[in-house]
Amino acid sequence: MSISTCSYCNSATYYSGMATTGTPRRNKSQHVVLCASDTKKTNPAAKDAWASELGGRIQNYGDTVDKFIDTLLPCSTPYTSAGNIQNAFKAYTAGPGREMLEYDNLVAGLSKLVKPFPAQTRLQFANTFKQQLKFPFDGFVKQHHSTAPDISVSFPGESLGEPSSWQYISTVIESKSEGNQDPFDRDGKAHTDTIEQLAKNARNLMLTHGLLAAFVVGIYGNFVRLARFDHTCALVSVPFNIKKDGPRLLQKFYWHFTHPVVGAHIVGNDPTVMKLSSDDQAWVKSELQRAQLLHWQGHVAEISKGRRVEVYDEKTGRCIPYILYQVLDVNGRLFSRATMVWRAIEDTRIWKNGQLEPDPSRTAPVEPQIMKEAWRQLVRTAEAKFYQKLQAKIKKDEWYGLATMVCGGDLGEFELRWWKDTESRRKDTLGSSGDAEPAEHAQEPDPSNPGSASRLFSSIGSATSPSVSSVDSPGDYVPNAEFPLPHPQHQTYSWRLVFEERKEKGEETEELWHRERSHMRIVIDDVGRPLTEFTSTHELVCAVRDAIRGHQLAWQKAKVMHRDISVGNILIADQLYAKKHAKKSRKKAFTGFLHDYDYSAMDSDTSEEEEDAPSSSAPSSGSSEGCPTETATAPDDPSKFKERTGTYYFMACELLDVPGIIHNTYHDLESFYWVLLWVVIRHTAYRKGADGKELCKKIFKFGDDSASADAKRGWVDQRAPTFSVFRNKPLSHLLANFNELVLDHLPTRRKNQVQVPLNYESVLRVFDEAIAMPGWPQDDWQPCKWFDGLHRTGIADVYPKPEEEGKPLAVITAPFPGKAAAARRPPTRKVHFGVLPPFPGLHPGVAAPRTYHGQFLEPVRKSPKKRSYAFVEKESELDSRGTARTSQGHSRGHSKRPKTSQRMGPATRSQSQMAMESSESLRRSARIQAATEVRMLTSGGA
Repeated sequence: MSISTCSYCNSATYYSGMATTGTPRRNKSQHVVLCASDTKKTNPAAKDAWASELGGRIQNYGDTVDKFIDTLLPCSTPYTSAGNIQNAFKAYTAGPGREMLEYDNLVAGLSKLVKPFPAQTRLQFANTFKQQLKFPFDGFVKQHHSTAPDISVSFPGESLGEPSSWQYISTVIESKSEGNQDPFDRDGKAHTDTIEQLAKNARNLMLTHGLLAAFVVGIYGNFVRLARFDHTCALVSVPFNIKKDGPRLLQKFYWHFTHPVVGAHIVGNDPTVMKLSSDDQAWVKSELQRAQLLHWQGHVAEISKGRRVEVYDEKTGRCIPYILYQVLDVNGRLFSRATMVWRAIEDTRIWKNGQLEPDPSRTAPVEPQIMKEAWRQLVRTAEAKFYQKLQAKIKKDEWYGLATMVCGGDLGEFELRWWKDTESRRKDTLGSSGDAEPAEHAQEPDPSNPGSASRLFSSIGSATSPSVSSVDSPGDYVPNAEFPLPHPQHQTYSWRLVFEERKEKGEETEELWHRERSHMRIVIDDVGRPLTEFTSTHELVCAVRDAIRGHQLAWQKAKVMHRDISVGNILIADQLYAKKHAKKSRKKAFTGFLHDYDYSAMDSDTSEEEEDAPSSSAPSSGSSEGCPTETATAPDDPSKFKERTGTYYFMACELLDVPGIIHNTYHDLESFYWVLLWVVIRHTAYRKGADGKELCKKIFKFGDDSASADAKRGWVDQRAPTFSVFRNKPLSHLLANFNELVLDHLPTRRKNQVQVPLNYESVLRVFDEAIAMPGWPQDDWQPCKWFDGLHRTGIADVYPKPEEEGKPLAVITAPFPGKAAAARRPPTRKVHFGVLPPFPGLHPGVAAPRTYHGQFLEPVRKSPKKRSYAFVEKESELDSRGTARTSQGHSRGHSKRPKTSQRMGPATRSQSQMAMESSESLRRSARIQAATEVRMLTSGGA
């Protein structure tokens, strides 16, 4: 990816930074919740965000229901109608007011459909409309409201359990009493509630079980819709009558649903994921106990919700089994990255007598690591590429404040490569013989043949297995066996199917492959805890300082800019773990570190082998596959087509209200200020007797860019200079000095006032000065009490305003091999596993966390300045950064509009010459009112 760099950004006098054009923003459901009211179903902002997220993402697919089922639910055993089912729903009566009365009749009819199924594939249906099902993970329940599916469905051959929970549910049905309540015939935004029910159920199913896609059913009067949700969109069938064609089509749907070609149990399962057995859980607990980890018992409180996964390593071309035992963070949005962060340990057990047992040759306990999985946009560079560049460019003895990747890669890229290779071979065969077996009728998998597609999605569980072989060229490797599915599953294919169908109908439409997402997993060697779980404010400040040093190191050594500084992306290093690695490496350990490079940017470096060289060819519009297999260039700017995603509450002011602003290092440095302030207000007694809720709501506003930027500027300009933390002089000193730097950095409208962008040296100086001061209190963390018992707050992303979507400039889809979870226990029924190919042995060791031994800067103090502001109308002159410049005017008693200044300051930056909407974003009356309210909230400080 090519990133332009402006000449002014290279000036070391003020700052160093990479010019990356900001991409448009899309309004989506709120993820970071400021207080408990944000999670309520009736919250207008939450409802609007869901409406925006679902808008344009629900697509009809298939001229017939049979096509929908055959394409989206490939089946290992052909369906034939079974049993006398034509009158299955004879007792069901649709009509106004009969919704709840008919649930039992629907359950009876559905149960009759699956009665002919073999016992091991038979589903159980239950009326659950009165059962409130909470968000799947206890640590995040308070951030999401519960749901109550009308009818819940068990896994094949299993019971729903009592009480019912998401762990026992494979799919759900939502029912409405009248046909005119079908939301898919109307404007989705205007009728979000009905679709939202299905969407939230699908989200919870995918999060609970690690599904690649979730299937749900909607019944509206006498009409039925089938829906398939993944992390990019939803595909919905045409409606069909429940009493005419309904019995056959629903029976066929559930037959296909319970007979997947790859994976166990149901279509949509991730074959690289397995549920933990009691033996798995016991082994994890024993390893954590042997490692003498602090508070490990609390980490395994929800281990029953953990899973065993395969982490594909693109460097070695093999998959490594990990057991995930505690969720640290989860993105509760549906059409998104769906990021999940887990505590994990490598599964080092070996196969013996057909089962996994501890390796007797391994004496040291397995140390915990961090595993992250997400669904990246195809238009974005894979996160593993950033870690690879950081590790290639930064010397081991310089490493500091940055996470270290152990292994990881993009399984979707490998699958796409394998699938396209299979399609190419079939076309070659068709061209030479005139006869070829179509993808959807591929040979049934043979589990007895280790080289067949039946084993290409299942791990052997241990690198010591004799079936593991080396891969000479991981980046080009493709299995000899045919890809067993008609389409990839670890890279979404929904939009491409929509495009192909529209093209077949002769409709004019753009290619839609750039909207797809690809499934990746990476493992981080550094173990840490959330920034909001500091033990003392001294530890908090040291962690943020170290993360800033890591940010500086990444930019200055590797030209990698993070671009998403947030509470969730800074972790506090586990000190016991850090000391162990420091002793091994003889290096100084750091207190905090920066991670999560999903939205990062880096300068192109064609001299490095790890960087993909752009192709000169654009994606072929005539490709039936609808996507390139290598990086391709096009004349359009890719930034237009990326969703501008970031952590909204921590965005720099300019990124919020200056259109087209160039994202630079000083914007990330400003974000560090908002992160620190956020945590201090929520988790310290900054003022005796105050909980900070109202103050936080005044400073951090969601959704309206101008209002959000205004609130931040009002805080920095009006009240922050006198803000102090109760009985914490060092922290008060740091916040005051950091605020001075931020105030000088923000675009100025004061006459003869020179803007000084934030730079690493000045920011680190104020941190080092404060850290060296005496008087830091001990154990001064306090829980945030705004969520009825939820003490850890504000971990993940918030996403504002819609963007235009189009074709990206470049997509990296170079495929790599991967491998799926082990069938280490015999299945309870005949299951067709598709198993990924064999991989080489032990993965190479990765260096432990390293430390930076650079010289600290001498601390300096800035003298206080008298602050002023100016009110600007639309006709104000703009400087070269798209910012209105005005003459000086003091905030108190200022009543008339000042004249604009003709003089351009020396610190202007020419990249962003687009005008911000000044009349809306800088209304004097609103700022004065906001500042007055903040002053009242923070009065009576230290």
